[in-house]
Amino acid sequence: MSHLVAFASLPFGMRGGDYPVAIGDEQVVVRVADQRFNPFLSVTSRPELAQSLPQGRIDDRFTSYTWYDHPFLLQVVFGRNVAALGSISSMATVVEPLPRARMRADLQEMDQRMERFGGRAMRACNTIIAAVRRRAHLYQLLDLTREDIEITIRDDNGAVLRHDPVEGIVAEQQARETESFDLVERDDLWYAELREHLAGTGGGSLAEDLLLEAERALAQRFARQAVATCYSALEAAAASLLTARMKVHGRSDREIDATLAGKGLASKLDSLLRTYTGYSLRKDNHELWHAFYDLLALRNDVVHRGLYPSDANVREAMRITRNAMDWLEMVAARVGT
Repeated sequence: MSHLVAFASLPFGMRGGDYPVAIGDEQVVVRVADQRFNPFLSVTSRPELAQSLPQGRIDDRFTSYTWYDHPFLLQVVFGRNVAALGSISSMATVVEPLPRARMRADLQEMDQRMERFGGRAMRACNTIIAAVRRRAHLYQLLDLTREDIEITIRDDNGAVLRHDPVEGIVAEQQARETESFDLVERDDLWYAELREHLAGTGGGSLAEDLLLEAERALAQRFARQAVATCYSALEAAAASLLTARMKVHGRSDREIDATLAGKGLASKLDSLLRTYTGYSLRKDNHELWHAFYDLLALRNDVVHRGLYPSDANVREAMRITRNAMDWLEMVAARVGT
């Protein structure tokens, strides 16, 4: 018998055991190993002292310093004539039997099956992380992404029959993320915009700040928060333009607040915007209007029905939000706001 096996390092230590996790209508069993200290490297005055390093919790013979660097909880341990850098973790494993007949499938079908299994395993592990985040108040913990989980096919003895199909892709992505901190090669336009912002002529609005928060939420694995924040960013952009235009028309702050509170975002972008600017997203940009309704449907699925959106769906939501905000800026420029 062969097995689909998912390995992931949970960013905390916990008691070992089997943890059944509800994923939709099915239950996935996550097997968690006892907390361990796993040294990456050690420095000792004599080689045999490395055996004295703790395997579980740190005792009184050692001093330690611990910090979180996703997906690891890192720890430096100092003892008498010995020091080590490693991680504290509880390994999580999800196993699913793979019938012999399925092993005869072509490689593309097998990769797809591994990815579907990986998605279920990742969601189960992230459900555990979310529960720990709330119950232990460890708000800095991030969800795992696909690159944080190793998916393999193994036989009954644990020998690997098929390696993770995304190993090479993950390595390339990690290299790109490391290079993104080097800003020297950015073009002249990027630096001109940076100077403009620093000089005070390019200050960001609340809507811009919220869209940045959405991007950060996605980077930190909070996909649902990213979608909800996209909606808030677009609502802030619409409200800002409408407030300015209603003041031009002599409306009081109380009237403005009552009008904005009584209208949904779709009405603000259509009838209310047409009343005070002469423009309507529904009438003047049909393609963007339909895209906005895709964003609205995704937001409602997330907020009202608890949907976990894919990264691709979130990026599309951010693209729609950015395009709608750019359109509102165009309207503001044309009406002189």
